[in-house]
Amino acid sequence: MKSIDMDKGIFFSKGRLKIWAVVLHLTAFIIFVCGVSIIYCNENFNKGLLWMNAEKYDESPAFMKQVDSDISLLFSYANLKDVFETDGKLDINKKIFGLNMGPSNDVDFTVGSIIEYAKRHGYYIDEHYQLSVVDQSLVNQIEDTSYFVNYRTYANDSAIVEPGDAYMSMKTAITESIGLLSKYYEAYERFVLKPSNFRYRLEYGDIIYTNDRTLNIKTVYDYGRFAITSSQGMLVETNLSKVPNELSFQAEKLTDKLQKPYQVYIAVNTLYTATDVYAVENVNYLSQRRLYALGLVFVTLGIILMGISLCYLVAFCGHSENENGIRLNSLFDFIPFEVKILLLIFVVVILFAVNNFIGNRLIHIYIEKIHWNFASQMLNYVAVYLVTLPIAFSILREYKAGLLWKNSYTKVIKESFSVYMLKRSFKKKLGSNFLVMILADFVVVTLFLLTTINVKSLLGRLTIFICFIIFLIINIVIFNKTYKTAAAFDKIAEAIKQIANGDTRYRLDESEFSGGEISVVKDLNNISKGFQGAINEQVKSERLKADLITNVSHDIKTPLTSIINYVDLIKREKPENAKIQEYLDVLSLKSQHLKNLTEDLVEASKVSSGNISVELRDIDLVEMINQTNGEFEEKFSQKGLKIISILPSSSIMIRADGRHLWRVLENLYNNTFKYAAKNSRVYIDISSENNIATFVIKNISENPLNIRPDELTERFVRGDVSRTTEGSGLGLSIAKSLTILQGGKFDIIIDGDLFKVQIRFKAV
Repeated sequence: MKSIDMDKGIFFSKGRLKIWAVVLHLTAFIIFVCGVSIIYCNENFNKGLLWMNAEKYDESPAFMKQVDSDISLLFSYANLKDVFETDGKLDINKKIFGLNMGPSNDVDFTVGSIIEYAKRHGYYIDEHYQLSVVDQSLVNQIEDTSYFVNYRTYANDSAIVEPGDAYMSMKTAITESIGLLSKYYEAYERFVLKPSNFRYRLEYGDIIYTNDRTLNIKTVYDYGRFAITSSQGMLVETNLSKVPNELSFQAEKLTDKLQKPYQVYIAVNTLYTATDVYAVENVNYLSQRRLYALGLVFVTLGIILMGISLCYLVAFCGHSENENGIRLNSLFDFIPFEVKILLLIFVVVILFAVNNFIGNRLIHIYIEKIHWNFASQMLNYVAVYLVTLPIAFSILREYKAGLLWKNSYTKVIKESFSVYMLKRSFKKKLGSNFLVMILADFVVVTLFLLTTINVKSLLGRLTIFICFIIFLIINIVIFNKTYKTAAAFDKIAEAIKQIANGDTRYRLDESEFSGGEISVVKDLNNISKGFQGAINEQVKSERLKADLITNVSHDIKTPLTSIINYVDLIKREKPENAKIQEYLDVLSLKSQHLKNLTEDLVEASKVSSGNISVELRDIDLVEMINQTNGEFEEKFSQKGLKIISILPSSSIMIRADGRHLWRVLENLYNNTFKYAAKNSRVYIDISSENNIATFVIKNISENPLNIRPDELTERFVRGDVSRTTEGSGLGLSIAKSLTILQGGKFDIIIDGDLFKVQIRFKAV
C-alpha cells in the first residue's frame, strides 16, 4: 500500500503535472485545429448554424442547382435525339452537316465520319464529358478555309441573319458537332443507360420522351420533389424550394421541333433508390452536417482544455517541486528578451519559408486544391503558435525571477550611453547618433506640449520658442553627422562595387573622409592597387607567353621550310643508295610533323588569346558532316575503321564559321584515326532537339583511357600515355576553344574504353 501511495505521489507531483498539462495543452490545440479545419472545409461553412436543423438536402441550394442543371441537360438531349439517333439508338450513319467544298462538290458528314475525323486530329471526350484536345498541333492542322454550309441538322436555318453566317470552317463545324455529341453522351448516360432518381416525362402531341413509364399526372405527386408545366399556362406547379430557372423556357422552345400541346413532368425521388448524383450528394450532405457538428464540439472542447491547461502552466511556470523560487533554464532563460523576440521573428520567417517551399508541396499532395490556401494559412498559424509558446514561457519565467529588466539590452543601452558616445566605431557611432536624436526629439516634443498647455506668460512662450530652435539645431547637427556617415558608406560601397566589377583602377579620395572611415578607405585603396598590380603582372605574363610562342614558331618555320624544301629537292634527285632514300623519308616525315606542331602552337596561342576573327554564317551541319566523312573515309580504311553514320534526311542549319568548324571536325576525325582501335567502327550521329543541334563522334580506344575527360582538352595532353602515336597534344584543346569561340559547347565523355565527343550548337 505504501508503494502504491508513493507511485501516486510521483505521478501527481508538480513536475509531472506540468508535463501532463503541456501534453493536455498540445492535445487540446490539435483538437482545436482539427475542429477549425473541419468547420472551414465544410461545404456549408458560410451558411451559419441554422442549416443544421432546418434544411434537408432536397431543400438546399445544391439540390436546386443540380435540378436546374439536369433540366437543361434533359432538353438538350431532347433536341439532340433526332440529330444522332435512329429508332432510339445512336446511328453513326446519320448525316450531321453538309458543306459545299467546291463546284459540284457537296460533302456530307455523318456521325461516324465526324468521330473519325475528330479522333485523328487529337479531340477526345474526357470523364466529365468535356471536349478536350490531346495535342493542339493536330488541331491546328485542320484547315481554316470557310465553306458554304448546305445544312446542319442540329441548327435552325433562321439563325442565318447575314451572308457570312452561311459559311463555316471545317474546324468550327467539327468542334461544334463534337461538342454537341459530348453533351448527348452525357445525357444518354445520365437519363437512359443508368438508373436515375431524376425522372421525366415530355409529352409533345403524340411524341413521348421518358425514363419512367409510370410517371404521369397522377403519380408525379408520389415523388419527393416535382415540377409540372404545360402549354396551357404560365405557372409551374412545383414543391421545389423555388421554380426551376429554365423549365418553362426550354419546354416552350422545344416546340420548334415537336408539336403542341405539351405536358412536362419533372420529378426527383427523394428516397434515392437509384445510386446517382442525387444519392451521392444526399449522403455527402448528411455527412457534412455530422462533420460540422463534430467540428463545433472539437473547437469548443479544444478552447476549454487549452484555457484550463494554459492557466495552470502560467500559474506554475518556473516553480519546481523541491526548490524555492523560480527555476530557470541555464541555456535559454538568461538570453535578453529583445534577442528572444528577434529570434522568434527569425524562426517564424524561416518556418514561413520552409512551409512555402516544402509544406505547401506536401499540402498539395494530400489536400484538395480548393483547400490549399486555408491549409497553408493554418500551417503557418500552427507553426507560429508552437514556436511562440516556449519563448513566451521563457520570458514569463524571466519576469517571475526579476531578471527581465536586468538582462535586457534596453538596460545595457541606458547604462552605457556615455560609452556609446565615446566609442567611434561605425556601428556604435551610428547607433549613438540615432539614440541621441530620438531622445532629444522625445524630450523636446514632451516639453513643448507641456509648456504650451500650461504656460500663459510671454516669457514662458519665449522659452518654448528658444527650446524649439535648440531642438531644430540638435536635429540638424545629428542629421548632418548621420548623413555624412551614410554618404561615406555609400562611396565606400560604390568603390567596392566598382572593384568587384573589374575596375581595379578605381580610387577613393582620402581627403573626403575623416574619423574611422579614413582607415577603411586607405585599406580599400591598397587592396585596389594590389589587385591592379597582380592583374598587370598576369596580363604581362600572358602577353609574353603568347609573344614567345608566336616568335619562336615563326623563327622555327623559316629554317624548317628550307629543310622541307631541300629534302624534297634531294628526293627528286633519286639517290641510288637505298639507305639515303630511307633517311630522306624519315626526315621528310619528321620535318612535316614538326611543321604541323608549329602551326598548332601558333593557332593554339591565337585561340587562347582571342586574337582570331570569327565570321558566323548559316551552315548545313548534315551536309558538312557528309563531306567530312567522304574526306576521311579512305584514310580510315588504312586502319580498318568503318564509319557508321546516323544522320537525319533533312538539313539542320547552325550559325558557325565554316573555316573554324572544319578545323574542329578535322581535329576530331584525326584524333579518332590516331587513337581508335584497329578494325573497329566509328559512330557519327547528328540530332536536333529543342532548337539544339548535336553532333556526336564515338569510338573504342586502342589504349586504356585512364584519364579524366577535362584533362584531354588541356594543352599538350594526349590519351596515348606511351606516346607511340604522332601528335602534339593540342588537337582537342584547339577544337574545344574554336567550338566555344563560335558559341557552341564541347564535351568529352569517357565510359571504359568508349571515347565520345559531343558538340552542340543552336539550330537556326
